[in-house]
Amino acid sequence: MTTNATLIAGLARPDLTEARRAVQRIYGPQSEGVWADLLASAGLDGSETRPEAIERLLDAMRAGAPVTALCGEALAIRVASHDRLAQAQAPLPDSAAS
Repeated sequence: MTTNATLIAGLARPDLTEARRAVQRIYGPQSEGVWADLLASAGLDGSETRPEAIERLLDAMRAGAPVTALCGEALAIRVASHDRLAQAQAPLPDSAAS
């Protein structure tokens, strides 16, 4: 379950919890060390919930080993897609009053 409660088109914006699960799926038993290194590289402790936290982690992932970088790029695409969908669903300014 993601810690991000905002659903756009039924999808939550990827967050640190989801990124950690992705690292666990890729690295299995070695994932805790990889995760700790990514958090340190991003200057995070892993408990952050603000949207900027995933952005910082994605930068660290994309600068990492090739498999980690690819995973980071995939998550970055999902974050960007979610953000664009959110923008598209935002209410338009009321132009009838003008």
